[in-house]
Amino acid sequence: MKKTAAPVPRFPGLNALRFLAATAVVLSHVELLKQYGGLPSAYERLAVYELGRLSVTFFFVLSGYLITYLLLVEKARPEGIDVRRFYVRRVLRIWPLYYGVVLLAFLVFPAVPALRVPGHTDAVTEHVTRTLPLFLAFLPQLALSAWPPVPYAEPTWSIGVEEQFYLLWPLLLKRGRGFVLPALVVAGATVVARHAALATAVASRADPERLAFWNVVVNYLYFTRLECMAIGGLFAWFFWAGKTAVLKPLYSPVAQWAVYALTAGVLVTDMFKPIFDYGPYAVLFGVVILNVSTNPRSLVRLSGPRLEWLGNLSFSMYMLHEPVVQLTIGVFRRLMRAPFADLASNVALHAVSLLLTVGVAALAYRYFETPFLRLKSRLG
Repeated sequence: MKKTAAPVPRFPGLNALRFLAATAVVLSHVELLKQYGGLPSAYERLAVYELGRLSVTFFFVLSGYLITYLLLVEKARPEGIDVRRFYVRRVLRIWPLYYGVVLLAFLVFPAVPALRVPGHTDAVTEHVTRTLPLFLAFLPQLALSAWPPVPYAEPTWSIGVEEQFYLLWPLLLKRGRGFVLPALVVAGATVVARHAALATAVASRADPERLAFWNVVVNYLYFTRLECMAIGGLFAWFFWAGKTAVLKPLYSPVAQWAVYALTAGVLVTDMFKPIFDYGPYAVLFGVVILNVSTNPRSLVRLSGPRLEWLGNLSFSMYMLHEPVVQLTIGVFRRLMRAPFADLASNVALHAVSLLLTVGVAALAYRYFETPFLRLKSRLG
């Protein structure tokens, strides 16, 4: 039975999940930045390479889950979904830090010697007239698909995908009578477009110019994982609509043990890695999110003031960690004759990088994000 205007619950554990996902991205990118610097790196290992990408997929699912639930609750109220207010709230939450990082990456960081990345920093200036407009238009995944990555702005690609989803999603929910069909259409269309582009690229191998074009399209659609956010929305709908036939088996201890074990295996081993589609992993992550946030008998409980605080820092951690890690690597290189050739130095690098990232994120949250968040709260 469809619910009426229900109060918005405070989902326990979501902030902790955000922090854990942000931490996984930081640890993966430590190895990426070591590789950029020509240092011994584990980034070639499939588990390390995919850890960051899978964690971003987790962010997509979690964002789709939470935003969808909030929109469903709002839609059930007499006044319905206020699309304008939704957009304003998203602008205040995302745009200040997003644009701050983009402007730093293009205008400030290339001039800082300690932040230069061999083979990449010079390309920022070379391609700026093509890439900067795309970043400003929330299309960083298109820039990343066609030109070299912009150091320290790479994390923005997922924010661009989320903004594209947020532009579409409230309109679909407001105007549509149901929910499942729009969610399936968005997910299905994204996957079909991706595979159609891949098939076209394969068929274009004899024409280098045509192949180059379709490779850009394939890369763009690879990054644009709208289906993962739609899948997160479906799990929110299961809970909101009280779909016991779905919730009961997913809440069972056997299902929980299986899902948590499989999630751990996916994240930390070289097995079960995605090739082209992240949809199956989005389903897996959706079950985890659903249990942690809504199951009274969840085997995993992630609540408490410290975890809530760390979760509040996750956006700043995600957006600001790369320059922090790069500077940390630089200090380690100066202090050690043969850095990162042994386990101890690598463990120390990861630990210090994470601690400094949390510290910088705490400052950014307190002095940069909080004023905008207070304004956002006043809008209700």
